[in-house]
Amino acid sequence: MANIKPIRVFVDSDVIISSLISESGAAYSLLNNTKSVELYIPNFSSLELERVVKRLNIKSETLNVAIVTRLNTVKIDLPYVKIQQQFSDYVRDPHDAHIVAGAREARANYLVSYNVRHFVPEKIREDFQIILLTPGLFLQYLRIL
Repeated sequence: MANIKPIRVFVDSDVIISSLISESGAAYSLLNNTKSVELYIPNFSSLELERVVKRLNIKSETLNVAIVTRLNTVKIDLPYVKIQQQFSDYVRDPHDAHIVAGAREARANYLVSYNVRHFVPEKIREDFQIILLTPGLFLQYLRIL
């Protein structure tokens, strides 16, 4: 039997937060009901996630469980300013440059985000062979495999 490589998926912070807010959405299904994928976030997202969880009055333990049990953290060794400079061609919002950098570092096949308008999907696909999808579209893709 051939070894099947897992699908490597890089998730934006908005997907994680959405999965913590609603158990009926695509983000929740992606993080909790897909065993055939490896999920990644950048080391820069941890602080952002903690701030949003606190602001939305979500229990921090809920976030910690998601990160520990389901998500792999990719360490990006460049300073944030350098990341913004090097990945500026891939984003429309410079604050999302670390997402593309992390997806590349994770050797992701897919970048999943609700904020697709913040990215330049054609350039990401062309230069890194990473496909940008929303959680719902990614789940539809998984169903046809």
